[in-house]
Amino acid sequence: MFPNGNVSLRTVSSSRPQLFRTESQQSAAASDDYYSLSSRTTATRSASGGSRATVVRYATPSSHPISRSSSAVSRTFLAPPLAIPRAEQNPDIPAEQRDTFVTNIDSTTQSDEKRDAHLSTAFDGTGGGAARDSYAGREPTPGVDDSPYIRFAISQLTREGEDGNPRRASESGSESTPTGHLLWDGSLGHFVRTATPPTQQQQPPPERSPQDSVDPEAFVPVHDPPEGNLIYPPLDFVPVALRPWALGMVILCVLLMVAGIAFSNVWSQNHRGIWGYNGRSGARYFVVQFLPQILGIIITIVTFVVQAAVYRVMPFAIMGSERPLDKVLQGLPIVPKNFLLPDLSHFIHGEPLVGFSLFTIWLSNIGAVPLLGCFYQVKWAVMDGEGGWRWAAVQAVGWTLIALYGLLAIGLTILMLRFLRTWSGLMWDPVCLADLITFIQRSNVIPDFDDSETEPNVGKTLKPRVLRLGYWQLSKGRNPEIFYGIGEVGATVGNPSLHLVAKNRREHLSKVSFDAEKHGAVGKDGSRDIYSPAVRYRWAPWFLRKPCVVAWTVIACGLFVALVVVSFVNNGVEDGFLPRLSTRPSSSAFSSSNFLFSFIPALIGNLLFLAWQHIDVYFRALQPYVMLSSPEGISAEQSLLLAYPSLLPFEVTVTAILNRHYKVAWISFMSVVSSALPILAGGVFIALTYPGNEIRVAPLMPAFYAIVVFCALYMASFWTIWPGRYRYLPHGISTLAEQTSFFYQSPLLSDKLLREPRSKTDLVTRLVVAPPGDQEYPKYGFGIYVGRDGREHLGIDRYSRPGRSDMLITTGSMK
Repeated sequence: MFPNGNVSLRTVSSSRPQLFRTESQQSAAASDDYYSLSSRTTATRSASGGSRATVVRYATPSSHPISRSSSAVSRTFLAPPLAIPRAEQNPDIPAEQRDTFVTNIDSTTQSDEKRDAHLSTAFDGTGGGAARDSYAGREPTPGVDDSPYIRFAISQLTREGEDGNPRRASESGSESTPTGHLLWDGSLGHFVRTATPPTQQQQPPPERSPQDSVDPEAFVPVHDPPEGNLIYPPLDFVPVALRPWALGMVILCVLLMVAGIAFSNVWSQNHRGIWGYNGRSGARYFVVQFLPQILGIIITIVTFVVQAAVYRVMPFAIMGSERPLDKVLQGLPIVPKNFLLPDLSHFIHGEPLVGFSLFTIWLSNIGAVPLLGCFYQVKWAVMDGEGGWRWAAVQAVGWTLIALYGLLAIGLTILMLRFLRTWSGLMWDPVCLADLITFIQRSNVIPDFDDSETEPNVGKTLKPRVLRLGYWQLSKGRNPEIFYGIGEVGATVGNPSLHLVAKNRREHLSKVSFDAEKHGAVGKDGSRDIYSPAVRYRWAPWFLRKPCVVAWTVIACGLFVALVVVSFVNNGVEDGFLPRLSTRPSSSAFSSSNFLFSFIPALIGNLLFLAWQHIDVYFRALQPYVMLSSPEGISAEQSLLLAYPSLLPFEVTVTAILNRHYKVAWISFMSVVSSALPILAGGVFIALTYPGNEIRVAPLMPAFYAIVVFCALYMASFWTIWPGRYRYLPHGISTLAEQTSFFYQSPLLSDKLLREPRSKTDLVTRLVVAPPGDQEYPKYGFGIYVGRDGREHLGIDRYSRPGRSDMLITTGSMK
């Protein structure tokens, strides 16, 4: 309190903030999070802890009569906030009122002589010596009211008057709440306070709840952003695999396959076969017994690439088209699942045409390659009065294949029309975690995700919303700023405040967290806790859980041993075996034994090939989280920017080797190499006549040896899929909602460095270059961090931030 009660400074604080003086070189134009990257920021440490202080910001009017003094006063700043665990917070107090402090300044009109004397005394008592010196020896100016200058100096001391201060923008709910309205300033990335008329400053503001502390501002869609402006690129991006020319080439390949099968059927029917049989060696045997499967596998792998692109963009494309679907965020998968079993989720979520296209892809992939393995068989035919064995096309198999590939061509055509001249809502291909930040930075659905990172089923905790992806404006904004992201039309801003001050300091966070991890502690109320290993390491895909991996390994080893024993003991395979079925081919070249011993082995091999795709897809998708779980953090190139699910076959392998992700490299390599199983199995067996007119089914031994080798590789690869601690998460990552739950309170969303990139190159550049004033590249992690609401959360953030404890990553604390 100043002497004589002329100018008073009252502080109501639950955390007793301390005032420090330090030199700062930062500008008020930069937000806290923009410079939070820097570890070189000039800062001090409080007496009770070792936290680094936040960046100092100051702004001094160049034409102000006391600019010299205010510059010195503005160097005073508050010690940084530290978070407290959720278990120690009072649930009865609203989040916006917890851990905050407010400051009120009252002043009355005084004579010029008394005001200067009291101000000098006050600054002597609070460390404002610079302000005192600037006033020393200065005579009051007759007829000039110095109260605005005094109020400005005091506001610099208390940080009360700074308009863009995010700390002040987050405070609410007391009689000392500053007057004025809060509005979102997109250029600064936080709320700012508008000017209040002098007549209103004399009246205390009415009591308001934290939810009403900011005037409601709704999201208004912008359908026609300025054209020709690089800041607002058109939202019509479509991945290369879904563009008309790319899908047209795939459709052409499918039609060529249909034409080849139809030609074989017709030619074989009219000419009693295709060409003469000349034994189990040579080019003819390779063409009729192995080449059809190779061509079929090529089409299958290409459709894998197409459907992967469909999965990752369809939720965005639906939101970009503004269709009235309310569960896109939590219902549509972004990880391909259309391998062993058909995925019907797109039928459920309003995309029947896309669902039909994916179903035709599944149908052709499950049945085409085994049928191609038994398409050509040997039959007896008479040509020019002479009989002989000839290769012929099996008519029934041929027309079935034409039907399968015809449906596939129709499905791909529908898919091409779906993405022809479409408004996808995308600026670029969303292939990595960093891309997700762009969509949810300013989303008004973020509050729905509160505490969702520890929920086993995120989708059930979210209420249905009809969402839109595109450009937006705020209904009550001071300027016509246009921004990009996912939002709900007409809903309020809803973004959490960027900074709240913790009520209690919590030093040595990692030590306390380690103890909680060690004892497997849960919340005091029995709820799920972010420190509990049972929560942190709860989820893995069912087929990658440890009991399942053990079962797969045992079964694979057992089957492989049985195959070797049956095949090589007493020459069980080399000498042939009785077919137990009729081998005489019909007029259409169908033979029961040849069909059975071609189709069944090829089908088994194809199922093994498709089953491995599930493993490959999840190892690709989980790798960023694996790297983020590194105890000391990891660079963006090795985590947030990893895009394995969108890479082509073999490209994944090469990229993973370069990144030293050897497990992903091997599993991806096997996802292609395992296609040799249906290729070889479909043409390895054939019925032959042995001496004594005995018919036996005999293999082509070189091909059979190759099958044994590939089976051995397949069996050994099960030893590499043991998930380990790093590949377990609190819940799945197959939907946008599940991945957003690990970001919703991350300071990365309000980081000035990542604010609203307008191209993928722009985003990558921001992540891979060192931040301003910092010579070290930032690292990122998946663990316990201090969120934008001042509480502890489990998810993804920068590993180290000045003024806060380092992220706690528990993968390194227990082995």
